[in-house]
Order: sequence, then C-alpha cells, then structure tokens
Amino acid sequence: MNFDPTSLMVYLVVGSQNVNDDPNEVIRVVQAACDAGVTSVQYREKDHSKLNQAEKVALGQKIRSITKAANVPLYVDDDLPLALAIQADGLHVGQGDTPVQEIHQVAPGLLLGLSVHDLKELAASEADLAVVDYLGVGPAFATTSKEEVKEAIGPKGVFSVASKSSLPVVAIGGIQEDNCQELAELPIAGVAVISAITASDDIQRSVQKLRGVTK
Repeated sequence: MNFDPTSLMVYLVVGSQNVNDDPNEVIRVVQAACDAGVTSVQYREKDHSKLNQAEKVALGQKIRSITKAANVPLYVDDDLPLALAIQADGLHVGQGDTPVQEIHQVAPGLLLGLSVHDLKELAASEADLAVVDYLGVGPAFATTSKEEVKEAIGPKGVFSVASKSSLPVVAIGGIQEDNCQELAELPIAGVAVISAITASDDIQRSVQKLRGVTK
C-alpha cells in the first residue's frame, strides 16, 4: 500500500489492554470505527497486555480482515514479527524502539511512522526521516491511556514540531471530542486517539467530530 497523508485524518490506536483485556471488544471497536470513517488503525499490544504472541497474531489477523475490507491501512506498534505475520501495511515505533533503518532493511515495503516529542527529538531523528512516512507528535494533552507517557506539549508544542517537519504529522495524546478543536488550526494531517473511540458511547459521533479537526 502506498502512503497517503489523508489516511492520518482519524487514526485509531487500540489493543486489548485498552478494552479490559477483551479481544472481542477490540474487534467490535475496530469494526465500528471503520464503519464510522476512521482512516488508519494501529494495533498496539503493550502496557501489560495479557495476550501471548499466538493470541496477538490471531487477533491481529481478525483486525487485518476488517481494515482490508474497509481499505484502511493497518499499522502495528513496534513488533515487526507481528506486523509481518498479519501482513500489516506498516509499523509505528517510538524513540528507543526498534530502529527504523533496521526495519526498513528487513521489510522495505512497510509504511513507517515515528513518534517525536519535541524539536530536540526531531533533530536527533534526522538520519531516519528519509525512510519514515509520517511522524506522531505529542502527547498533545495529558493522557492516561498509555504508560510511561512524556509530559504534554500542548497545541503549541505540536505546532513547533509540525511546522519544522517536511513529513505529515499526526497529533497524539489525550485528544478527545471536547479538546480536539484546539488542534484545528495546526499544520497537521490528523489526530490519533485511543480512549476517544474505545470509551465512546457513540463511535459514529466521535469519529465525525475528530474528522472535523482537519476538514
């Protein structure tokens, strides 16, 4: 799959740890989100996920079938063997995760996303950017959906990185229906969310509000 920056408009990040360790709920959320118009999905099993590798592959294959039917790119968070096993479209890594150059050498066909917190990390990542398709920048706001999260950088912090990057940027971290419009004027391609969709009482409504950030 070729990378399309518009695929970052509403980017769902989800794993079993985000839905009370219930793989069936992951499937429900991904299906509902794709039906509602999310434009990318990242399968992320971290933060004390209780699934073993075989269970991750089985769940990932079900997610893959949903995203493929919806023509939505599927990324895996920092697990190259899992990404290859489920034939994901791409991989997303953070600072300190598997080096992007190493991933590109092993699987040059995978789309690649890289997390960047600030201008210092952007500068430190300079050598990797040639093989990266997009940057995930944040956390935009305080978040409890991930463990070991860095300090929120706010819309100004997201702007500072996005305005200096030649790559498309998706803002991530603490983004909800009630604060997403604070990002509407920034030079970003979209927003990435976890609980704004996984904990939503109306996924259709939530996705449409999030889509409004970059319309």
